[in-house]
Amino acid sequence: MRRFIIDCDTAEDDIMSFFMLVSRGFSVEGITVVEGNINFDQEVKNALWMSELAEKYTGRKYPVFPGMRRPIVKDYRTVENVHGNTGVGEYALTPTREKPQSKHAIDAIIELSEIYPGELEFLAISPLTNLALAWLKYPRIAGEIKKVYVMGGTIHGRGNITPSSEYNIWVDPEAAKIVFNAGFDITMVSWDLITDYVIEETEWEKIKSMKTEMAQLYVKIYSHYRNYAMSRQRMKGNPHPDVITTSVAINPDVAKEVREEYVIVDTSDGPSRGATFIDYLGITGNKPNAKVVYSINREKFLEEIFFTLGWK
Repeated sequence: MRRFIIDCDTAEDDIMSFFMLVSRGFSVEGITVVEGNINFDQEVKNALWMSELAEKYTGRKYPVFPGMRRPIVKDYRTVENVHGNTGVGEYALTPTREKPQSKHAIDAIIELSEIYPGELEFLAISPLTNLALAWLKYPRIAGEIKKVYVMGGTIHGRGNITPSSEYNIWVDPEAAKIVFNAGFDITMVSWDLITDYVIEETEWEKIKSMKTEMAQLYVKIYSHYRNYAMSRQRMKGNPHPDVITTSVAINPDVAKEVREEYVIVDTSDGPSRGATFIDYLGITGNKPNAKVVYSINREKFLEEIFFTLGWK
């Protein structure tokens, strides 16, 4: 049994990533919520809503642990223009039964890593504030968490929130710097990798024609993001930063080219704040701190997506 924590700033791609894990029968031990895409309270509501829907399908509970509402050092901004006011366009995802846990996400991460040492995998598809502070409080988690999958950063310096910085790292670069240098076994999936693997018109129409609840949910929650990506980000469809990261976690064969490299996080004040620099020539002399994905197998990725869309 594979066990996961999914750490999210719950917009559409976080939601679909969660259902990818659940549809495989993996045990999601906790949903931890962190500052990011939209208003924090709405992120928590979205997480509770998706946990309720998953419970309907699987009969098991998925506890939601609210975490940090802000970065460690500086302020940040949400991106409702990208994801819509509710993170899924303008639809309201309203939980009807579940309530958030009273335990803080930081303590939940520590507790779960102690309960499942060497088993727990951490899907970090959001800013890294929760994980960084959990490590500062209890550094042993770097050896107890089996694997950390980070959606964040760039490999070629093409950002999405500044010209050089990707959003998740930019929100809290101090946290990212802590995590990348804490000794976790990290696989990094960057923004400027995933932009090459969007859902194009043929796949979009295929999904629209599917009659499953998951496919219908997909079209509903991705329409706003798809329009934004195609009109503002020069893409041929909607990208899947979190879902590609989740696909790599589920099936390592999705990642076609992976290199072990040293990743530097820029925490300076200025236009490059939040940028990631890859020491691909080993100039710093530092040992690699991440496995960096440079290309994926698009067909295998699409297989993972369509498996989930056909699940329920």
